[in-house]
Amino acid sequence: MFYNDVFKGNKSQFNDKLKILANLAEEEKWTFAKIEATEPYRILQNYVAFTYNRIEEEGKFLVNGNNMCFNTGLLTQYHQEIIALFSKYTGAFDYKWYLIGFFKSSDSKFTSIFKDIPLIADYAQDARELVYDRRLKIVVQKDHIIDDNFARFQNAGYSNRALINALLDDAIRTMEMKLIRNYKLALPFYYHNTETGEKKIQLLAPLYMAGAPVKLAIVLDRRKTGIDEHYEAITIIPVDLAYMNSRVIVRPEEEWAKIVDEVDVVEIEDSEKND
Repeated sequence: MFYNDVFKGNKSQFNDKLKILANLAEEEKWTFAKIEATEPYRILQNYVAFTYNRIEEEGKFLVNGNNMCFNTGLLTQYHQEIIALFSKYTGAFDYKWYLIGFFKSSDSKFTSIFKDIPLIADYAQDARELVYDRRLKIVVQKDHIIDDNFARFQNAGYSNRALINALLDDAIRTMEMKLIRNYKLALPFYYHNTETGEKKIQLLAPLYMAGAPVKLAIVLDRRKTGIDEHYEAITIIPVDLAYMNSRVIVRPEEEWAKIVDEVDVVEIEDSEKND
């Protein structure tokens, strides 16, 4: 696991390395406005850690002597692959590797050690798992979603269960109509339960609660029983967490970036009012 295996330097040094990676890669959203001052690369940090973990699962590290590398899966603006490069850790702590940094595949720092470019991470055996299938109905276990996630609804500004129940029905109808017209709104997420070993792809879709910014996403689990196949809505999570977790596999489409930006603005304004 990345955080157990890799010495990255202190927080400032790690952020400096992530800044280099962000500048190398095609431009995109790598943090949230509300935490930008303290965690300028929060999404990117999560991406690197999860990619490392998946590459380790797949056995796709390349090792040459005291050096190791993996393909970040990111491209430069001129479509060169970006490689994470490591050396054997020799310090006083219990780490395997030291993160040297991130380099273009043409960089001599990489090519002087490795001849081949490592393979990128794969998360699904069938690419259809990554895409919302509009032929399937969505089954919602509302009691489970509301009762088990009431605190998350409260954090999003909803504290009345009856109101949540009514708004949830409307939000799911709106979500389905939007998904039918834009399947990319359902973002794939790699679920790995480290306790049970279960691994699968789930989809994350925005919940459009009437009269308010989208603050929550619903988790859709594709299930098959006999000849019946459907999505089961199993839980909800904050949209910023949904965005960050899904970015491990795909770059979220434009509407997701707008959703997260709108939530950022609202939360910053609310924080300023309470100061």
